[in-house]
Amino acid sequence: MKKFLLVVIAMVTLGSVHAQTAFKSKVEGITGTEFYFGPKFGFNVAGISDGPNKSKLSFLVGAFAEFKFNDLFGLQTELIYSRQGDKGKEGGTKYWMRVNYLNIPVLAKFYVWEGLSVDLGPQLGFALNGKHKTKHGGTETKSTIKHLNTVDLSFGMGLSYDFDMGLVLSARYNLGLTNVVEKDKTYGNNQNRVFQLSAGWKF
Repeated sequence: MKKFLLVVIAMVTLGSVHAQTAFKSKVEGITGTEFYFGPKFGFNVAGISDGPNKSKLSFLVGAFAEFKFNDLFGLQTELIYSRQGDKGKEGGTKYWMRVNYLNIPVLAKFYVWEGLSVDLGPQLGFALNGKHKTKHGGTETKSTIKHLNTVDLSFGMGLSYDFDMGLVLSARYNLGLTNVVEKDKTYGNNQNRVFQLSAGWKF
């Protein structure tokens, strides 16, 4: 039974590798450029501007695709599920704000050294949902964030390093340009501020 399972796993792995190779070759044939794609995951240190609250640690997961036109320049787009928000404390009450986004960054990659790139570009985000949580003593309450802006626009800037084996490490800062919650429903500006550390794998 164990041998059979090992054979099945090996066949699935080989089939997946073959499919990835075929897809990569087809895209490169159509576009005439080097093409890479793969999964990525990482961590956010997320906060919101112009507020008394602190940043909170959260996560991101998704996939990326890169068209590398030459040794100096490439274009990368991603589809990322990202948890963002902030946290704070006032008196004996702790509170958290969490907004889940589907983010689509489009980044110009300027290769300044072999494997090292400077990444710059806009990011379009869609708020999937948002929640407030407060805790006072032993009592915890949760509520849906009202007047949440559905669309979020930010600008990303960062660095990436590609290892020959396929591993990609990235550090990025996303500067929010639009408010998380409608401005006239809060005390002022409230844009996302997110620092990200992530790892991916290129196929």
